[in-house]
Parts: sequence; structure tokens; C-alpha cells
Amino acid sequence: MAVAEAFDHLRRSALGCLCCGARELRRETQIVSGFLAARAWGGPPQITELATCPACGLRFFERGLSDAETARYYRGYRDAEYVRSRWRWEPFYTRGQHQALLAWTHSPLRTEAVRAALAQSGAPTHYASALDHGGDQGQMLAAVEADRKAVYEPSACAAAQGIARYDDAARLPGGWSLILSCQVLEHVSSPAAYLRNIAALLADSGWLYLEVPNEQWRPAPGRETLRAAWLKQLLRWRPLLMFADLLCTASRIKLGRLPPFGFVAMREHLNFFTAASLRAILARSGFTVDSCGINRAGQLFAVARKFATVDAGSDRTVTTIT
Repeated sequence: MAVAEAFDHLRRSALGCLCCGARELRRETQIVSGFLAARAWGGPPQITELATCPACGLRFFERGLSDAETARYYRGYRDAEYVRSRWRWEPFYTRGQHQALLAWTHSPLRTEAVRAALAQSGAPTHYASALDHGGDQGQMLAAVEADRKAVYEPSACAAAQGIARYDDAARLPGGWSLILSCQVLEHVSSPAAYLRNIAALLADSGWLYLEVPNEQWRPAPGRETLRAAWLKQLLRWRPLLMFADLLCTASRIKLGRLPPFGFVAMREHLNFFTAASLRAILARSGFTVDSCGINRAGQLFAVARKFATVDAGSDRTVTTIT
């Protein structure tokens, strides 16, 4: 019996890069968002590190979330109280921005991007069963044809019409022909463990569509020792910290770079992937990758299949995989 790897959510780099396992990592001092710290473990903003893997390009925060912290953070995720409390720390997270985010989440652009990515990968056009894992209302399942559709979503939101809903991972059945995991892996403290669980839920030769944000930026110029000292001082002055967070976030998103002595606040995105890092972690988690790149919605994606013994003469465009 295989022994599960020990994983420390406070020292996520203890075993090297989360995707490829490389031991040599570059490190930069960063700050845990006041909102995340308050909501997840009831503490103030604090210093953490951002590790970068030169081998595959993955960036990830050293600190992650425990299971209990994850449950506290995502309870009532994006409800009215979530928006109000986040705005107290992040005035740029307005109700308008929140509504725009929800609109994008449910936009036809996203489902069309999934459909196109699966088609270009040579995936089947029809499945016996399809599961949207961590998929809100299961709206991404509109991109696929399947005899049975379901969504796994631990929050309280209802599933879309015609889609079965599971909210307890322990009661989630296996044997799925296709699993969608859209905008989930960047939130996960142990991406490899998450993908191994996905593989266990898939039927032999089952398909996985994986999607994460395409977030890249140039690091802040300036000596790291001076920047670290400056960030520690920022923690003492909440108004200045909030202003600096606004400036750094705007510069990173709009210009693709951080200002001098700037920082990336650790919010709910714990991991920042590249195509190389997605390929690496999928290969280490029981998958073969059919395609990987940027989809029509501007998001990073991979289409992969679970390792299995298959008939060499089988047709990849058959209507179902069971």
C-alpha cells in the first residue's frame, strides 16, 4: 500500500516545488491579506514567502490553509457578508466588481472555451457521465454532452436545472467519464493531493479538463532585504498597507509588473501556474496530457486522461468512455 506524503500547510515547499518537485526555489517576501487572515484563522495580516520554481515556472505561497481554515474561509463564499467584510480590507473589491466577477463566471464565453479546448484535444463528443468538481452551480457542464451530469460543490449554492448536486466529498461516487475542474486548483493548498483524488474519481481512461487563471507578472525591483524590511513596517499601519495593496494589485493586473518594493498579497489564490507546471503536476498525479495552453477565454487549461491500459486500436472519438 502506498504511503501518503506528509504535507505541512504552513511549509508547503518542504518537499520542493509542488508541481515538478525541484528543490531549488527562489523566494520573495510577501504579505498575507488582512481579509484572508481574519476570515480563515482570525489573525492579523502577516509576512509569508512566495516561492518560484525556475524549472517549471510555478509560483506559490509558502503558507497554505488547513482543512479547518479552508472551511471557515469558504463558508458563505461570496455572499453579502463576504463582500462587506472583504471591502473593509480591500476597498477596491466593490459590489460592482463582485457582480462583474459573477457575470464572467456564468458567461457563455467560458463554456464555449471549454467546448473548443476539448474538441481540439480530440476528446469524445459525448460522455456517459460528467462531473463539475468545485463547480458552483455546475454551469460549466453546458459545454459538454453527457447522459448524466453532476456538480460537487461544498458551499450552499443550488445546482442548475437537470444537474445532480453533491456537497459531501465522502459521498461522491466514482467512475466518471469526464471531470471538469475550472478555477479550483489555484485555491488548493496541496494541488497534487487534489489531482490524485480527481484521478481516483475517474473511470479508467477517463478525461479531465483542468482550467486555472493565467496570472504572470514581473517581480518588484529593489533589494530583497530592503523590501522585506519595508513590508514588515507596512504591517504596523493598516491605512498605508491598504493603499499599498491597492497600488500593487493595480500595477500587477494592469501593467504586468510590481512597483519598486511592491508585493503580491496572498488572498484565495495560493498557486500561480504555467503550462509547464500544469504538465508536470498532471504527469506526477496519474495523467497523460493531451493538450495544454491558453483557451479562448484567456485562461490556462490542460486536457488529460487518467493512466490506464487501453486498446491500441481504439478510436479516440468514440461517443462514450465508461
